[in-house]
Amino acid sequence: MTSAQLIAQACQDAQQPGFTAQAALKLNMILSELCQDYDFDAARKTLNFTLPTATDAFNRASMNFPADYLRACVNDCFYYISGVPYKLISVDLEQFDGLVSQAGVANFPIYFATDMSQSPPLAYFWMAPSGAYNSVLRYQAQMADIVTPATSAVVPWFPNQNYLLTRLTGELCKTADDERQESLLSSDEDRYPGGAGVILRKYLLMKGDPENRTKNVKLDRRVFGSSFNNLRNTKQVGW
Repeated sequence: MTSAQLIAQACQDAQQPGFTAQAALKLNMILSELCQDYDFDAARKTLNFTLPTATDAFNRASMNFPADYLRACVNDCFYYISGVPYKLISVDLEQFDGLVSQAGVANFPIYFATDMSQSPPLAYFWMAPSGAYNSVLRYQAQMADIVTPATSAVVPWFPNQNYLLTRLTGELCKTADDERQESLLSSDEDRYPGGAGVILRKYLLMKGDPENRTKNVKLDRRVFGSSFNNLRNTKQVGW
């Protein structure tokens, strides 16, 4: 269904044919919320870039990430040297600020941090890259709003249209102070098995279904890594 068809159907189901403008706003609101709250593959993008070698006054290498960047999952930012991938470890800005940066010192980067208060987001890399290495960033994106959704032929990016229709109908009922809003928006499967929250939970359970492969336990690479520098020096004579 296109966004126009979704809106028309939701207005019909909510028995509010004149609420097309409100439905258009709410459809974009729902899609935006899904981007911000969940990591769906349909809202993931890939950026190919070159690690920056220039540094600022604090000897930090930095660059702007895309304006629609929300977050990157574990191991989704890496660079190549002679065909070998090196995965960057994401850290908080607070931890990044505690890393020692000296003028003229460059190496293979280990960490990166993202300042989301900047627009577009600003990414920092430590240590400063010793070369302009080819890099890849896979990230969760804030998908663009649908332009004039009430008349648009665009199909919303979120694949479960049953959820979109049920959620949009419930939001229109909320606007109209219709008591059906509770059942349409509910996450209580026992009372309202057809509620939007129930539909979304079932979809999330099967999202990225891992049954065809085993799972690995992952340790925090900031603490458990290949470098001996991460281990406590408990010997009097050192390593």
